[in-house]
Amino acid sequence: MSHTPTPASASIFRVAAALLLAAPALAAAQSYQLTAYARANTNDFLGNVGKSDYQSFDWQDKPQARALNTLDAQSAAGGGGATASFLGTIGLLKAYASATYPRCCDAQGRTVAYGYANGTVQGNFYDTVVVAGGGLAAGTPVSYRLDLRINGSLSTPAFESGGALSAEGIAEARLVDRDSRQEAILRWDAKKQATGVYSLTLDTQVGHTLSVSGMLFADAYVGSGAVTARSAESDFYHSAGYTLAPSVAGLNTMGASGHDFASAVPEPTSALLAGLGLVAVFGQRRLRRNSAAWA
Repeated sequence: MSHTPTPASASIFRVAAALLLAAPALAAAQSYQLTAYARANTNDFLGNVGKSDYQSFDWQDKPQARALNTLDAQSAAGGGGATASFLGTIGLLKAYASATYPRCCDAQGRTVAYGYANGTVQGNFYDTVVVAGGGLAAGTPVSYRLDLRINGSLSTPAFESGGALSAEGIAEARLVDRDSRQEAILRWDAKKQATGVYSLTLDTQVGHTLSVSGMLFADAYVGSGAVTARSAESDFYHSAGYTLAPSVAGLNTMGASGHDFASAVPEPTSALLAGLGLVAVFGQRRLRRNSAAWA
């Protein structure tokens, strides 16, 4: 009997779905939006027990999109568990996912656990910026640079052949000229690229309107058939921050939401983070404790 509940393609499907959701179809009149979901799913096939916690929001042209929003999901079954946490607002996205599950078999080869745990988080924001200011006439060619500052880590190993264990971290930055339809897209993958600052530039002109969008995705999966580790973690609860730099001083960087992309979103105070990130911190500690117990 196989002890890997899902094939290797499951992880690829979740990543592909994240990239598709990164650029939703947007109504022409829409000005700004913040969406996110957090899902913690744990299944014990031997005990026929499944636990799932799913939370989400979609603030489109609503004041809630301009505030810091949180989601914290947890599940546990069959000796395993998953955690999924999100914190963000327009211009700032944070995500944390962890999963743990015991080994399928004991020293004698008897099946003692059969199931999996999976934590998945995704956040997206969208805003519009009118190209104006700097004393420039309509039609003057200018450009904007969008910087993505990403910080975080994946547990090791981040993937196991057969798909019984995986950790994913993906981010995206996008600028679109809504008048000319020209766009610039930057995609970042934690498995292939280091953390740091990444940039893209889009040529436009005074009088046009830009859309600015970002996405952050974190996923952790462990099945009872995993061999290399009993836990996985995607920790991007540090920051994925987005800032704009125009080619001419004085050009507008204020979005329709009221957020000024010229500077990074102020990080929450340590006291606020202690409250908002409590579940994420608890999840990390529980992951390490359980990993030690099942080693």
